[in-house]
Amino acid sequence: MTRESVPVVLVAGYLGSGKTTLLNHLLRRASGTRIGVLVNDFGSINIDAMLIAGQADGTVSLSNGCVCCSVDADGVESALTALLRPAAGIDVIVIEASGIAEPRALIRMITGLADARLRYGGLAYVVDAAALTDLRRRHPEVDRHIEIADLVVINKADLVDDPELAVVRDTVGAVNDTAPTVVTADAVVDPELLFDVAGRRDAPTASGGQLTLDALLAEADDEDLGGGDHGHDGDDHSGHAHLHDGYQSVEFISEAPLDPRRLAAFLERPPAGCYRIKGVTAFDVPGHRQKFVVHAVGGFVRVHRLPWSGEPRISRLVVIGAGLDPSEVRGGLQATVGGGSPDEHGILSITRYLSSV
Repeated sequence: MTRESVPVVLVAGYLGSGKTTLLNHLLRRASGTRIGVLVNDFGSINIDAMLIAGQADGTVSLSNGCVCCSVDADGVESALTALLRPAAGIDVIVIEASGIAEPRALIRMITGLADARLRYGGLAYVVDAAALTDLRRRHPEVDRHIEIADLVVINKADLVDDPELAVVRDTVGAVNDTAPTVVTADAVVDPELLFDVAGRRDAPTASGGQLTLDALLAEADDEDLGGGDHGHDGDDHSGHAHLHDGYQSVEFISEAPLDPRRLAAFLERPPAGCYRIKGVTAFDVPGHRQKFVVHAVGGFVRVHRLPWSGEPRISRLVVIGAGLDPSEVRGGLQATVGGGSPDEHGILSITRYLSSV
């Protein structure tokens, strides 16, 4: 069976905005997802020595399957390739852009990679709500970073009052009016917004009953809360009240074949608030009746073909984001349903994104 390509998610933001806090949160909530993290400084990542299974050539392997690499600009591509080794079983790779390269340069590098096993997973740009106004005065180029973001995380919202937070949201919206925006106090972003979260693997713990990273941190959270049974609301339970905008997902199912040209337009120009789109699609085009698996983030589209293997030829798409208008999303997808005579050349709008994976 062909393995899905691995998304590469970029996390960028000015010094002190909360990028490392966001990375730690993703590691804390890994829940069986094997995350490869490329960072410059291991010291900033909350990795306890007891959790390290091995370290060599700047790579730290964690007992929960996550892998951290210390890299410079020239080592990014080789590190990405190394993380793809089958034994690692990596599900997603997260790169902290600070200290490596400008976000725009990293996007160009990742989208230009020839390795079809990797695909662009989006740019999450973290801003400090309390410092953004002054930062834009001192470094106006930050607007160029925000405007290309696929997701904007407005962090440290607990440090400003409601009117100031409204100004920050309006500023971000004026610079980038299509990216979903998540407002948080502690860089709490639901991993499901950024990538598919795998079910927890029931693998045995390391010798001596060693806990995995996410299990250990979850236990620490429970101790901070005083133990006992706690309700679950989808937020991070670390003993602190978090201001957190949740993600949304809108599902679309069609038994009728889709029009490839219209679907490509939807994938390339998704609705406001959309972070990523995934799913399987069916087209009624002679010679192209296979299952087309699609992934799209920020207008970057990847497609691969698989046989239907006997299941019904039904298109199923999920649009994931924050601040989505579900009726707009469903209406846009309904408009991709084919009708009339098949457009024999329209399939080129989809096949141009085919990868070898």
